[in-house]
Amino acid sequence: MKIGVAAVLVLALAILPVVRADAPGASQAPGPHPTIRDFTNTDPASLGVRLVQPRKDPKTGFVVGGKNSTKLLRTLAEINGRAIADLEADMRPGAKSPVGSDGGFLGKRESLLEVMAADNDEVVGRLGLTHQEVARHMHALGAIGERMQEEPFRYHGQRFRVTVVAYRGDQPSPFHDGTKSNKEVTVRNLDSGKQIEFSLLVPFMVERYGFYEGKGTPYRVDPARLLEVLGLIGKGSMAEPRQPPAAEAPQRANIRP
Repeated sequence: MKIGVAAVLVLALAILPVVRADAPGASQAPGPHPTIRDFTNTDPASLGVRLVQPRKDPKTGFVVGGKNSTKLLRTLAEINGRAIADLEADMRPGAKSPVGSDGGFLGKRESLLEVMAADNDEVVGRLGLTHQEVARHMHALGAIGERMQEEPFRYHGQRFRVTVVAYRGDQPSPFHDGTKSNKEVTVRNLDSGKQIEFSLLVPFMVERYGFYEGKGTPYRVDPARLLEVLGLIGKGSMAEPRQPPAAEAPQRANIRP
């Protein structure tokens, strides 16, 4: 018996399996890209972090939270009422002090004023920024990271993911200014693949004193490297923070948050 071509085609179609649109390997029309939140123009006041107001020390001329010349920095005998020698002693690795740290804030022989002067030349002199601008980005990214809980977000035209880790016990500032933190963040630029880590105590020290920690400590935040990871210069953005979930914080040996 002869079967026509049309009949064969109809029969073949009838016995083909039906493939669901949601089955693995099924071809689907591409959907819209998910929208991620943009924090570029978020009001700083919604962050919950109080930015320090500039205050000039009448004794030394140093402006806490403001711009200082490198020449002035090299002549300081004290900062925030603390003698430079006392600050350096508390900043050495393993200092036996209420504000001491195993890893230290300075290397064993580093000069606090020389470290601050070099970073002032870099940030204010070469890059044309202020330490307060840099600190605003650090404050913002830490707060956004707490809010977003590792979800990606957009910041000044780039995509980031921030991981926030909390540790038991606060690390107070060696400047005795009431600031402290027990958190560390990892900022990942999803567009460039670059990342950087820093303690959330560092933005307070950068904002007030232009102190990014010494090159002899693993906790230093190199300002040029930070700006390279962020891919931006001289812009600020803030976001409302969210407290991390209550849970037992992890611990690491010889780690200062």
